[in-house]
This record gives sequence, C-alpha cells and structure tokens, in this order.
Amino acid sequence: MADFRRIKLQVLAVLKAPDWEQGLESLLDIPSRKIIGPLFSLLLHPPEIKWHAVTAFGVVVPRMEEQDISGALTVMRRLLWNMQRNSSNSGWGMSESMGEVMAQSERLAKRFHNQLISYIQNPDCFGSGNNYIEHPQLRQMAYWGLGRLSEARPKFTAKAVPDLLQVLSGEGDASKGLICWTLGSLRAKEAQSALEELVDSTSEMELYRNRRLTRVTLGALAREALQTIQNEKK
Repeated sequence: MADFRRIKLQVLAVLKAPDWEQGLESLLDIPSRKIIGPLFSLLLHPPEIKWHAVTAFGVVVPRMEEQDISGALTVMRRLLWNMQRNSSNSGWGMSESMGEVMAQSERLAKRFHNQLISYIQNPDCFGSGNNYIEHPQLRQMAYWGLGRLSEARPKFTAKAVPDLLQVLSGEGDASKGLICWTLGSLRAKEAQSALEELVDSTSEMELYRNRRLTRVTLGALAREALQTIQNEKK
C-alpha cells in the first residue's frame, strides 16, 4: 500500500505539472505492473488529471505490449471487466483509456476494437446480445474512445458508420459532437446529410483532443466533419 501511494503521488505530480507532456516518458521508468493501479485510480480525478491519465495509459500500455504482451492483455481485460460491472461508478475512464491505448497500439486495436464498437450498438436498433451502455454519460465516453481510435486507426472502426448514423439523432448534443468527430475521421460520405442538419447548432461541449481540453460547439464539429469528408472527395 505504501508503494502504491508513493507511485500514485509520483504519477500525479507528472500529470498535474505545466510541462506534463514532457514528463510522460519518465513514467516508463516505473515498473509497468506497479504503475497500472495508480493510473486506474487517477481516472477518478477531476477532468484535467483524468484526461492526462487517459493519455498516460496510451504511453504505458503500448510499451507493455512491446515488452510484456501478457501484462498488456491483462490491463485491457481489466478495462473491459470494469465496463461490464453492474455499478456505473466502475466505468468512468475505461472506454476512453481503451480508445487511447488502441490508438497507440495496432496489435491491441486489432484484438479489442470490436468490444469498443459494441458499447454504442443500441439493441433497439441492432438486436440483443451486445454490450450497449445504457448510462448516457458513460456511453458518451465510449463515443470519445471510438472517436480517438477512428482518428488514429480508421480501418478498425469504419464498419461502425451505420451504427453511428442510426443512433445520432437520439443522442444528447455532447454525444452528437463526438459522433460528428468520428464520422469526419472516417470520411463517411453517407453522413453528409445528417451532418448538415447540425451545422448551425451553438450547443457547447468540452472535447479532449490533441492532449488539450477545449470548448467547442456541436455546429463547429459538424462543419469540420463535413469539410474533411468533402476534401476527401476532391
């Protein structure tokens, strides 16, 4: 327990520092199996620290995958298990971390991308037998994980376009914004009409992207996605 607390404080100091990005590499000096527990606990911190911890998962776990595939698989299965528990409190930060890890690791993306997609497949639309997240805020974070993976490795998530279009109209504005981001990353031409309906929205949301937490409107994300899709067609 003393070791856990010491490492947690060490990692927290890195993640809250003004130059935290420069400090990420120092986390690789900590034995991988000892840093994972503290990282999980930091996912429950306020947004700035939580998102930095998500980024840190994307640094630490892919390095584990290179050196200790068994350990990396254990981490991914722990993320999955926490999403499957009955308490919604266990799911915070899990799908975001999955998305970030898979964005950084081709091998882990190939193995686990289907699980992330299954979180947003509404059984009312696609039948039973999936892992659809009922909790709106947790599902919103699954959209973020899917968006992050789509941004980095769209070949693994392109098949989710019909699912995203099916659920788009029924989601809250923050989730709609994340879906727009994903559809743009996937260059989904079939999404253009749906995106055009959102371009005038002034609804604001927070978006963590490029390691920065910023405020953006739903309309701006829809316009950005449309521009990306249209540029792809030229």
